[in-house]
Amino acid sequence: MVFHTKFSLQSFLKQVHKLTQTQRNSITQVGFGHLLQIPSHVLRRTQLIELMETWNIERQSFIFPPGDITITLLDVVLILGLRVIGQPVILKEDTPLTTLEIEFGASVQNRFITVDSLKDRLESLGERADSSFVRVFLLYCFGTLLFTSGNGKVDSRYLLFLEDLDYVSSFAWGAAVREDLHECLTQWKSKRTNSVRGCLILLQIWSYEHIVIGRPKLLDCPSTFPRVCRWESSGRQYLPIKFEELDHAQILRILEPTSKEIQIDIIKEIPQEWYLRSEIGTMEEPINIESERCMKMVRVYNLEQEEEEEEEPMMQQKSTIFVLSDDDDSNSIKDLKEEILELKVIVEEQNKEKEVMKKEIEELRILVEKLQSDNMLKENSISDMKNKIEESRILVEKLQSDEMLKENSISELERIVSEYEFDL
Repeated sequence: MVFHTKFSLQSFLKQVHKLTQTQRNSITQVGFGHLLQIPSHVLRRTQLIELMETWNIERQSFIFPPGDITITLLDVVLILGLRVIGQPVILKEDTPLTTLEIEFGASVQNRFITVDSLKDRLESLGERADSSFVRVFLLYCFGTLLFTSGNGKVDSRYLLFLEDLDYVSSFAWGAAVREDLHECLTQWKSKRTNSVRGCLILLQIWSYEHIVIGRPKLLDCPSTFPRVCRWESSGRQYLPIKFEELDHAQILRILEPTSKEIQIDIIKEIPQEWYLRSEIGTMEEPINIESERCMKMVRVYNLEQEEEEEEEPMMQQKSTIFVLSDDDDSNSIKDLKEEILELKVIVEEQNKEKEVMKKEIEELRILVEKLQSDNMLKENSISDMKNKIEESRILVEKLQSDEMLKENSISELERIVSEYEFDL
């Protein structure tokens, strides 16, 4: 089975590479700085599909022979470097349309912003590093990396959490990404569509961290946090993984922070008893979607009182799944073609960069040869000068000798003249 996705790490990284240091500092101040370190990764689609097949909707976890494993809050913060403790990111259906949403072109009927329009805004902002830039860049990050949709759009209600930039870092963005990915996996498993959304790089690196076979090599570099930075980028499957045959020795059930990671504030603030916790929700009401060809699943959490058992009533969390989707998959091939074209453009740009580098290397080679040639000329010039100096010295000595001869001759002539006068 082949799937297509609007997840585009390459598009995100392309914008990251354009950032000035001042812009990077602005993004870091609001808590998203670690995402700027993410290297290029190729999605290993075959492995991802096989992994998603093991997803269990009821347990909200992956089912393997040794037991089930879920994506924990600690996993998210270790892999992406996003905060998981803080105010929840909840998109409410009854939230009034804000002025900020209107400025981005959203409306009551269509509370979405296209990723393409955000890209255009980033281009027009240039090197500005003000609040407008931060909001646009974060929305672009949501649409291409963290909360990708099936239609290349971003929910405008995220702007509610970006109005006051001083409070952006106080929200549990990592928990929101984890919950959104859970919802995406549930939607894919229940509907069997060929469109996959959500933060797929989180899922891929999660599999590298927890399943010790069929994964790429660790990079030999000092940057090991977040952990998405420490894995080699390769789409090649090193060893076919049969998830249904995994044993205990091939699975790492719990990730443990290293001695360095445990000193990082966003990890230090997580209570140790939360290391396996994954119940935090992000969306509490279904979203009404008017846009065409759009698929959205929302998980609703309700607290309902159970029947009395023994002395005290028990409170249990009940999950209700709403899936809003059209059944028209006729545009899947078109989406795949668009994705292929995007990859071709990226490859062409990389080839152009290689050509530029080759040209620069050739220019450096010519410069080195010129310098070497100049050095040889200098050496030859010095040798010539030494020879000329020696010749000049010899000439001077000769002239001095001739001068002495002249002086002697003059003296002799004067003596002869003197004698001649005396005789007269």
